[in-house]
Amino acid sequence: MLRLRFPAALACLLIASALLSSFTHPASGQSTQILVAKQDLIQAFQSIQTAEQQGASNTDLLPLSIQLNTALQYEETAEILSEQGNANASALAYSYALQSINLSTQVTVRAEALGSQAKNSSSYRTVLAYSIAVALALLTTVVLLEANRITRIARQRRLLKAEIDYRKREDAR
Repeated sequence: MLRLRFPAALACLLIASALLSSFTHPASGQSTQILVAKQDLIQAFQSIQTAEQQGASNTDLLPLSIQLNTALQYEETAEILSEQGNANASALAYSYALQSINLSTQVTVRAEALGSQAKNSSSYRTVLAYSIAVALALLTTVVLLEANRITRIARQRRLLKAEIDYRKREDAR
């Protein structure tokens, strides 16, 4: 349940952002940096989803989700400032868009690394499990085929360990 909360919240935020941006047409003065920031946000979100599908843990993905939400806030702030149209607001919009792009890129890179690590560890666990299963199957086969010999050897060892004193028998006669 916990695994689905954060990606679901991110999905809702991104869908809401995409819907709002589709209803508002970019102004002629809107920076292309904001459009790049939106694309990078989507790519970062997809990389988090991919990492989760590859088996990355929620504790590892939680900081990335928080960073992605921050990048989304930067992008929304940049979009609001861009719509104001004055020079100071445009400069701030550009700055916020760059921050969003940088943060989204960091999230993407880290999510891809986490997904790769999770996939490798999953493959390692699978190979280890199959190796153990084959080893146990071989051991079981040997034990079943050689059970008679093993019991004979065990009996012989018991007899060798048993100290039989033949002198006492002769005295008893």
